[in-house]
Amino acid sequence: MTTTIRYGSDMRILVVGGGIAGLTLAGLLEQRGFSPDVVEKSSNYGGLGYTLSLWPAGSNILKGLGKYDELLDNADQFEAYHVLDHDGTQLHGYDMGSLADEYGETYLIWRPNLVDVLQETISEENLQMGTTVTEIDQHSDEVDVTFTDGTMGTYDLVVGADGIHSKVRDLVFGEVELTYHDMTGWAFWVDPSLATSGEVQEHWGAGRFVGLYPTEDKLACFLAATVPEGTPDPVDERLDRVREMFDDMGGLVPDILDEMDDPADEMDDPAGMWHDDFYDLHMDEWTKGRVVLIGDAGHAILPTGGVGASMAMESAAVLADELTRTDSKYLEQGLEHYVSRRRDRVDTVQKKSRRLGSFVMVQNHLLAELRDKSVKFYSQERMEEYFRDFLSSEI
Repeated sequence: MTTTIRYGSDMRILVVGGGIAGLTLAGLLEQRGFSPDVVEKSSNYGGLGYTLSLWPAGSNILKGLGKYDELLDNADQFEAYHVLDHDGTQLHGYDMGSLADEYGETYLIWRPNLVDVLQETISEENLQMGTTVTEIDQHSDEVDVTFTDGTMGTYDLVVGADGIHSKVRDLVFGEVELTYHDMTGWAFWVDPSLATSGEVQEHWGAGRFVGLYPTEDKLACFLAATVPEGTPDPVDERLDRVREMFDDMGGLVPDILDEMDDPADEMDDPAGMWHDDFYDLHMDEWTKGRVVLIGDAGHAILPTGGVGASMAMESAAVLADELTRTDSKYLEQGLEHYVSRRRDRVDTVQKKSRRLGSFVMVQNHLLAELRDKSVKFYSQERMEEYFRDFLSSEI
């Protein structure tokens, strides 16, 4: 029996996960004539998420999607970066303008705004909310999928873009251990007047971190602390616990702590205080047969790097590019090309984010003092060189 070879608009593609990676991929594929199905387990996007940094590697993809103007309407330009010590004394301030002149602007955007922009790039009928996968059964030339609503579908390719706790990854690759980095974090909104638009402020303590990230008319505060894995964080005790952990820090931190609302009263409110532990994910394989992982599902990066969204969009762009040059028969070769183009860059960025996290969150007070002294002498030129490697690498 002759197997039908499909390509372009005839190729049957399922994208599991309608977040940044999944929507970017689906939008790029639709632009190229494909018609991918996208399923997202959340029943609606709501207002979940805080401020993201979108570097040129991500924002330039929006140019190709014809949505760059929408980005400008919904984001702040990242203009300056200030590092302060435990007491709130500035250790160094960096101007991001020269990097912007060389490579393009970096933006600070509220995650729901970015999702809204990306959602506009796909057909409404191709997105199904409140749905994910329960079974994936691979054959030599296709994949049978069962969804949570009981329906089934057959595809040439299944893309796992469903985040660090990926269901696709569990079903196809088995249980993959996440790596905990002795950090936990909280986020919430504070008075925008505490910071200047376009300027990021970070207070570095010993094993503690407080950052302010403006976007449009909002100001996100992100706190992090070093704690053992599995440390409980009961909601009804969270407010007092967080205040106690950070109440000896100076600068803007006392004002920030006063801004916190009681999360026990907002457990069902997505605008309430968010909490999560810091894990990342390194996998030797991102593909198996006709299934491929992108974004956090395959290469979750610590938030300390501030590049997770951009890297997810990059991976989506590379995968979309490779899918335009293959068909259902030679699909696995296209997936191999995707991996070969992304592997070194992802590994490099992931290692850098781990090193930066260890540097910023050092627990020993003496080492923290040495860290602070080194930041004082970390010049504008060295900062630019650090980011230039990320900004100039080919994808």
